[in-house]
Amino acid sequence: MLDIKAVTFDFWGTLVDVDTSGELGMAQVLSDLGLSKADPRTLYFDWDAATVRRYRSSTWRPYFDWGLLGLRDVLTPLGVDVNQAHLNRLAETLMATMTSRAEPHPEVPAIISALKERLPLMPITNMDQRLFEMNAFKSQFTLTLTAEEARAFKPSALIFNRAIERLGVAPRNILHVSLSQFADLEGAMPVGMNVAWINRNSETLGIHTPKPLYEFHDLNGLKSVVEAAW
Repeated sequence: MLDIKAVTFDFWGTLVDVDTSGELGMAQVLSDLGLSKADPRTLYFDWDAATVRRYRSSTWRPYFDWGLLGLRDVLTPLGVDVNQAHLNRLAETLMATMTSRAEPHPEVPAIISALKERLPLMPITNMDQRLFEMNAFKSQFTLTLTAEEARAFKPSALIFNRAIERLGVAPRNILHVSLSQFADLEGAMPVGMNVAWINRNSETLGIHTPKPLYEFHDLNGLKSVVEAAW
């Protein structure tokens, strides 16, 4: 039986609905630019992918910096040409709205409330500390770890090993919970953590992605696994 002594989480998407708030933030950007015909949801996902490509391309720098570059990447093909100060304001609008307006998925508050009565819980996020602090649900956790603190983005072993150190728990006794294949499944398992994949969108596991120990549609499946370990 798995001996779980701590649970770590990806925060954005796994615990809170960042896609809806991200779409809202992108809609505000498009309104500012007068781009009424562009689809904010599609452009939000394009921006997110561009930002991930950016931060995986080099050493650590703040998420906001990479998000700023990602925003330029997706706006330039639309013919947008703004000065740096304007681009900075647009990026702040997008990322502040995305983080501050992200609400927990329906089942998440009750599950987190039940789990934290028994176990240390800690989100591990690629978000900057300043932006992470904007989200109200973050207050549910005493322990957190950001890429800014670790100076590394998931899936780097640097951030996962920093989390293990902060918890003071052996990786074999940690269950890491996430919906992200590349950032979390491919980052947590190589350092020895157990992984529960929250497959909210019924994705197919990548051909090079290691199979997680558990797979659930949402966090409800997690409770029975953790309770069995109590």
